Amino acid sequence: MFTVWAASFAVFTAQAGVLAVEYETVSDALAAGLTERDPTADHYDASSAADLSMLGVGGVGLLLVLSGLAALIRLRRRSLGARTALTIVGALTVVAALLSWNVLVDARDVALHVFAWAPLLQTGLVIAGTTLLYSPPLSAWLHSRSPQDLRGIS
Repeated sequence: MFTVWAASFAVFTAQAGVLAVEYETVSDALAAGLTERDPTADHYDASSAADLSMLGVGGVGLLLVLSGLAALIRLRRRSLGARTALTIVGALTVVAALLSWNVLVDARDVALHVFAWAPLLQTGLVIAGTTLLYSPPLSAWLHSRSPQDLRGIS
């Protein structure tokens, strides 16, 4: 379960890396898509909207990754409510990943089409990780009183 969440964080990191490294290319692609859909749009406005979209995708994603890490740390400590917190973070991450997939539609040809497949892969991994939170082995571990290692749960 922890491995699945770690993989989802790695997928987000790949997307954030492409946003950082290919910033101008992604921004230009998004601005071109906006002006194509609305030919009356000012290029500066389209470019500003593209930049804000990229910052929004990266910022929201970063907040969700940090929230997910905090919830995973709480889960390892068997803190009360950690599973619920991680479930909420998972649901929000799925929504954010699907929205980013939609927002970055015009930049899907950039860097190995990462914006075409990565948000969908992240969504699948988060759904799998959230589902595993309610597996019998993890539930038994969370409810046990004696400390055990996590070998059978990850």
